[in-house]
Amino acid sequence: MYNWLVLLHIFFAFLFILAHGVHAAAMLKFRGEPDPERSLTFFNNVPDIKIVRYFYIAMGVFGFASAFTTTWWKQGWTWTSAVVFAITAWVMYKYGAGYYSIISNAANRLIEAKKTNADLPAAQKGYEDARIAPHAMIVSVVGLIGLAVILWLMRFKPF
Repeated sequence: MYNWLVLLHIFFAFLFILAHGVHAAAMLKFRGEPDPERSLTFFNNVPDIKIVRYFYIAMGVFGFASAFTTTWWKQGWTWTSAVVFAITAWVMYKYGAGYYSIISNAANRLIEAKKTNADLPAAQKGYEDARIAPHAMIVSVVGLIGLAVILWLMRFKPF
């Protein structure tokens, strides 16, 4: 039973990382897109966040189930990896979801300003500021470091 639970945990972890990777790629692509209309099309290629959350939940359920079928739940690395994942998820939510709002609002303001020719320089500056906001880099770095720490904990079980 343990091997099946670990297999499902890893399977859903891969699906989660794959689906979430599309979100990360779109965020990084926003940084280099000068056209606000084109930047809004990046939302078309991003999977629904509910799918990512389902993979997240399944990964956690099977991970904890596998830990509780053995004595892993008594060891610190299991709980440390859960805490690292929770912190990483919080940072991703705080900065990642916020960035999507920032970029879409700035893009829509610039598109509207181009149509009406009202306050165009301010809208252009707002869009440029949104594009270079540090959110995408923060979530990318935190996500990679969090994943590396969790993989290290799972592989080497240091404590």
